[in-house]
Amino acid sequence: MKKLNQKVLLFSQILLISLFISACATKSYINVNYRLPVSSDSLQGETLFIKFTDVRADKSIFGKNAKAEFNNFTGIFSFSIDGGKKKSFVVGAFDLPSLFKEAFSKRLENVGIGVITEEEKAGSILEIVLQEVVLDLVDRKWVAEISYEARLIKDDILMAKESINGKAERTKVFRQKDAEKVLSDIFTAVINKLDVNKLVKKAKG
Repeated sequence: MKKLNQKVLLFSQILLISLFISACATKSYINVNYRLPVSSDSLQGETLFIKFTDVRADKSIFGKNAKAEFNNFTGIFSFSIDGGKKKSFVVGAFDLPSLFKEAFSKRLENVGIGVITEEEKAGSILEIVLQEVVLDLVDRKWVAEISYEARLIKDDILMAKESINGKAERTKVFRQKDAEKVLSDIFTAVINKLDVNKLVKKAKG
């Protein structure tokens, strides 16, 4: 019985060490879960080509305090769509430019716009100019900020534009899980904040 108790104790210690190591290890990717707004067909028949331009001086998304928390990050994001009452589903794995383009594709399709993959076949171009994406750790809080400018261009002429920015915070409890949550929250907020209907109508005069 004594030997059995010693084996149980040893197993428990090994399990706790394994769990601790797993908790400390960081993943090679970051999960981003996007929540679409209520769908409509308000812009049915419109077509757009999505162009992404990154004007950030520093292409890293991490602030100085967050870098050490993501030392295994490869630059890949696992992108999923929040299913509401249904289970979320994974769309795929993307780098940062592709992540934004994919999210805006879903956002445009959500209001009836056809997203064209060949620029010359589209009626107009929606250019997303990324100005800032920062995830940092400040006083045990994850802080995420995103800003961009959306430009609607037709025949090489800027027809309309809108600047979008946002910031979100979340207390650090579960390390990377909380960071992913705050990043998903701000990502959803700034994508959905763009008034696509207003932008298209403004471009038409």
